[in-house]
Amino acid sequence: MSQFQSFFISAGGDQNQCEELNAFLKSHVIVRTVENLVSSGANCGIQILVEYKNNGEMAAKSSKRVDWRATLKTDDEKLVFDKLKVFRSSLAKEKKLVGAYMVCKDEHLAQMVQNPKITVDEIKEFPHANNIMLKEYAQDLFDEYQKIMKERHEESEVPF
Repeated sequence: MSQFQSFFISAGGDQNQCEELNAFLKSHVIVRTVENLVSSGANCGIQILVEYKNNGEMAAKSSKRVDWRATLKTDDEKLVFDKLKVFRSSLAKEKKLVGAYMVCKDEHLAQMVQNPKITVDEIKEFPHANNIMLKEYAQDLFDEYQKIMKERHEESEVPF
C-alpha cells in the first residue's frame, strides 16, 4: 500500500531541507515523485510529493545505486555521457538549481547516449521522467547532445 510525503525545497537550497529529503528517499521504496515549481511571494522553490512504500527489505534492495556510466558499452558512449554530465551540471548552476539531478538523472543521460536518433519528445517521455525540470530542459539537453554528436562525427572524419 502506497503512502505519501510532501517536501519543500526553497530556491535558496536550504541544506537542511535537502538532507531531510535525501534521508527520506534513501530509507524508503520510492514509487514515484511529482515536482511542482512554487513561486508565491516568499515561498519560491520546488514542492515534491513522494509516493512510497514503507518496506524495509525492499528499501535495502532498492538502495543500491546504479552506475549508469558502467552500463554503457563503448568508450565513445562513456565519453558522450561524461560530456552530457558536465553540461547538465553547468545548466543546473546557470539556472540556480539545487543540484544537477534537478535537470535530469544519470539514467536519462545513459538512455540518450544509447539512442543516437533520440528526439526531444522521447526525452520528455523517459520512464521516471515525471520530473518537470527534465521536461523543461529537454530541449537544452537535446541541443547539447546533437552538438556533441556533431563534434564526435567531425573528429572521426579528420585524417591523422
